[in-house]
Amino acid sequence: MSEDNGKSKVADVFIDVEAHRLTADIVKKHSTNRNDIREVALKGLNLEWCRNIVELGCGFGFFTKALKGKVHPEAVVTGVDIISDYKPLFLEACKKAGVKGVFTSSGASVVKGLEEKSVDLVICSYSLYFFPEIIPDISRILKKDGLLVATVHNKENMGELVHAAKDVLAANGMLQESVKLPIEILISRFSSETGYETLSDWFQDIQTKNYVNTLIFKPGDLYFLLEYFSFKQPLLLSGARAGLGSALNLLKIHLEKLFTQRRDNFTISKDDTVFVCSKPLYGRRT
Repeated sequence: MSEDNGKSKVADVFIDVEAHRLTADIVKKHSTNRNDIREVALKGLNLEWCRNIVELGCGFGFFTKALKGKVHPEAVVTGVDIISDYKPLFLEACKKAGVKGVFTSSGASVVKGLEEKSVDLVICSYSLYFFPEIIPDISRILKKDGLLVATVHNKENMGELVHAAKDVLAANGMLQESVKLPIEILISRFSSETGYETLSDWFQDIQTKNYVNTLIFKPGDLYFLLEYFSFKQPLLLSGARAGLGSALNLLKIHLEKLFTQRRDNFTISKDDTVFVCSKPLYGRRT
């Protein structure tokens, strides 16, 4: 997937800011794991010394909010996201976290312009697969004791929706069997399964934390299931031969049938991994 195509998919999914927030609420409400993954990610870390912080793919500051009371009182968090509409929401998140906020919509490539060994902490929530090529520069900009904390999806993330989408599209002549959906391509770039190997080239110490989770939609929750799917559909249906609108309608009908046929709950896989990376190796690799 090209950088431009990747950015296009980001915009297609996340440009509706309110839908993004509502979808985050749906995930929270229907998750079997009631622990906040941000708290899991930051647990046990001493961040009191961190002043210069970068959140990549910041959105509305989901990860930054969790820094409240954990970082230096004079900390500044720079939020990076290609969607400029997130700026006021991110800055509000910084205010709630008790930190100063700066926002840029230049995209993750802005990291390439930051000074070497100038950043204390980089946080990244479910977005590193959009720009894994900047990992060497994340290593470069971190101080000797700097940290990268990233949450990423398992390769089977939303597998039930992926399989349903491919089955429906293939059955209606809208997708070749060998073609991968955008979500499959993205997650193959950086996931729970591939992340360690990628990161180990640039960090000497990598700790992982598994976050086991499932979304459960009970009878009567069809509306929320369809809302969740609708938000994710650019990553599931993009490239359908007959057009996105036709594919979307077909899959909605399919999901409704699946949901009503089941006597039990409809589940969606949502296992994740937290990577906590320290001792950056940029320029010191052998």
